[in-house]
Amino acid sequence: MAKFRYKFESIKKIKETFEKKIQKEISLIDLEIEKQNGLLESLAEEKNKSRNSLSGRSFIKISELQFQGEVQNLLGLREKKILSEIANLRKIKETRMLELEQKTKEHKIFETLEEKHYEDFLLVQNQIEQKEIDEIASKKFAREA
Repeated sequence: MAKFRYKFESIKKIKETFEKKIQKEISLIDLEIEKQNGLLESLAEEKNKSRNSLSGRSFIKISELQFQGEVQNLLGLREKKILSEIANLRKIKETRMLELEQKTKEHKIFETLEEKHYEDFLLVQNQIEQKEIDEIASKKFAREA
Protein backbone atom coordinates (compact mmCIF):
# COMPACT_ATOMS: atom_id res chain seq x y z
CA MET A 1 0.00 0.00 0.00
CA ALA A 2 1.31 3.44 -0.92
CA LYS A 3 2.02 6.10 1.68
CA PHE A 4 -0.48 8.95 2.00
CA ARG A 5 0.95 12.37 1.24
CA TYR A 6 -1.20 15.41 1.77
CA LYS A 7 -0.44 17.88 -1.00
CA PHE A 8 -1.26 20.91 1.18
CA GLU A 9 0.86 19.78 4.15
CA SER A 10 3.31 22.68 3.83
CA ILE A 11 0.47 25.21 3.73
CA LYS A 12 -1.13 23.55 6.73
CA LYS A 13 2.13 23.78 8.69
CA ILE A 14 2.49 27.46 7.80
CA LYS A 15 -1.08 28.10 8.98
CA GLU A 16 -0.30 26.29 12.25
CA THR A 17 2.82 28.41 12.69
CA PHE A 18 0.85 31.62 12.17
CA GLU A 19 -1.79 30.43 14.62
CA LYS A 20 0.84 29.69 17.28
CA LYS A 21 2.51 33.05 16.65
CA ILE A 22 -0.76 34.90 17.20
CA GLN A 23 -1.45 32.87 20.36
CA LYS A 24 1.96 33.86 21.67
CA GLU A 25 1.31 37.53 20.85
CA ILE A 26 -2.01 37.36 22.71
CA SER A 27 -0.35 35.86 25.78
CA LEU A 28 2.34 38.58 25.69
CA ILE A 29 -0.37 41.24 25.46
CA ASP A 30 -2.14 39.64 28.44
CA LEU A 31 1.10 39.78 30.42
CA GLU A 32 1.57 43.44 29.52
CA ILE A 33 -2.02 44.21 30.57
CA GLU A 34 -1.38 42.49 33.92
CA LYS A 35 1.81 44.51 34.33
CA GLN A 36 -0.05 47.76 33.62
CA ASN A 37 -2.80 46.77 36.08
CA GLY A 38 -0.11 46.17 38.71
CA LEU A 39 1.32 49.63 38.00
CA LEU A 40 -2.17 51.09 38.30
CA GLU A 41 -2.69 49.43 41.69
CA SER A 42 0.66 50.64 43.00
CA LEU A 43 -0.17 54.13 41.74
CA ALA A 44 -3.49 54.05 43.61
CA GLU A 45 -1.66 52.99 46.78
CA GLU A 46 0.82 55.82 46.28
CA LYS A 47 -2.06 58.29 45.87
CA ASN A 48 -3.69 57.09 49.08
CA LYS A 49 -0.39 57.21 50.95
CA SER A 50 0.16 60.75 49.71
CA ARG A 51 -3.32 61.83 50.84
CA ASN A 52 -2.98 60.13 54.21
CA SER A 53 0.38 61.78 54.90
CA LEU A 54 -1.38 65.11 55.41
CA SER A 55 -4.48 63.89 57.20
CA GLY A 56 -2.71 62.96 60.43
CA ARG A 57 -1.38 66.46 61.07
CA SER A 58 -3.10 69.33 62.81
CA PHE A 59 -0.98 72.05 61.19
CA ILE A 60 -0.18 72.09 57.44
CA LYS A 61 1.86 74.68 55.59
CA ILE A 62 0.49 76.12 52.36
CA SER A 63 3.60 75.06 50.48
CA GLU A 64 3.07 71.46 51.63
CA LEU A 65 -0.56 71.62 50.55
CA GLN A 66 0.45 72.99 47.13
CA PHE A 67 3.11 70.30 46.82
CA GLN A 68 0.56 67.59 47.65
CA GLY A 69 -1.80 69.07 45.06
CA GLU A 70 0.93 68.88 42.42
CA VAL A 71 1.75 65.32 43.46
CA GLN A 72 -1.93 64.36 43.15
CA ASN A 73 -2.11 65.98 39.69
CA LEU A 74 1.03 64.18 38.57
CA LEU A 75 -0.26 60.85 39.87
CA GLY A 76 -3.59 61.51 38.13
CA LEU A 77 -1.80 62.12 34.83
CA ARG A 78 0.21 58.93 35.25
CA GLU A 79 -3.02 57.07 36.00
CA LYS A 80 -4.64 58.41 32.82
CA LYS A 81 -1.59 57.40 30.80
CA ILE A 82 -1.66 53.86 32.21
CA LEU A 83 -5.41 53.58 31.59
CA SER A 84 -5.00 54.69 27.98
CA GLU A 85 -2.18 52.15 27.55
CA ILE A 86 -4.41 49.40 28.95
CA ALA A 87 -7.23 50.44 26.59
CA ASN A 88 -4.79 50.40 23.67
CA LEU A 89 -3.51 46.94 24.64
CA ARG A 90 -7.07 45.63 24.91
CA LYS A 91 -7.84 46.99 21.45
CA ILE A 92 -4.75 45.27 20.05
CA LYS A 93 -5.71 42.07 21.85
CA GLU A 94 -9.20 42.21 20.33
CA THR A 95 -7.78 42.48 16.81
CA ARG A 96 -5.37 39.61 17.53
CA MET A 97 -8.28 37.52 18.83
CA LEU A 98 -10.15 38.11 15.58
CA GLU A 99 -7.04 37.12 13.63
CA LEU A 100 -6.68 34.00 15.78
CA GLU A 101 -10.30 33.09 15.14
CA GLN A 102 -9.72 33.42 11.39
CA LYS A 103 -6.49 31.37 11.52
CA THR A 104 -8.24 28.68 13.56
CA LYS A 105 -11.01 28.47 10.96
CA GLU A 106 -8.43 28.19 8.16
CA HIS A 107 -6.58 25.48 10.08
CA LYS A 108 -9.79 23.56 10.64
CA ILE A 109 -10.64 23.82 6.92
CA PHE A 110 -7.26 22.35 6.00
CA GLU A 111 -7.71 19.54 8.54
CA THR A 112 -11.12 18.71 7.07
CA LEU A 113 -9.64 18.80 3.58
CA GLU A 114 -6.85 16.48 4.68
CA GLU A 115 -9.38 14.02 6.11
CA LYS A 116 -11.33 14.12 2.83
CA HIS A 117 -8.17 13.53 0.79
CA TYR A 118 -7.19 10.67 3.10
CA GLU A 119 -10.61 9.04 2.68
CA ASP A 120 -10.28 9.38 -1.11
CA PHE A 121 -6.78 7.91 -0.91
CA LEU A 122 -8.03 4.93 1.10
CA LEU A 123 -10.86 4.37 -1.38
CA VAL A 124 -8.43 4.36 -4.32
CA GLN A 125 -6.03 2.08 -2.45
CA ASN A 126 -8.85 -0.34 -1.62
CA GLN A 127 -9.90 -0.40 -5.28
CA ILE A 128 -6.32 -1.12 -6.38
CA GLU A 129 -5.99 -3.83 -3.75
CA GLN A 130 -9.31 -5.37 -4.80
CA LYS A 131 -8.19 -5.43 -8.47
CA GLU A 132 -4.94 -7.16 -7.47
CA ILE A 133 -6.86 -9.73 -5.42
CA ASP A 134 -9.24 -10.31 -8.34
CA GLU A 135 -6.29 -10.76 -10.72
CA ILE A 136 -4.60 -13.25 -8.41
CA ALA A 137 -7.87 -15.15 -8.00
CA SER A 138 -8.51 -15.26 -11.77
CA LYS A 139 -4.93 -16.45 -12.45
CA LYS A 140 -5.26 -19.11 -9.77
CA PHE A 141 -8.61 -20.19 -11.21
CA ALA A 142 -7.14 -20.28 -14.75
CA ARG A 143 -4.29 -22.55 -13.60
CA GLU A 144 -6.66 -24.95 -11.89
CA ALA A 145 -8.95 -25.22 -14.89
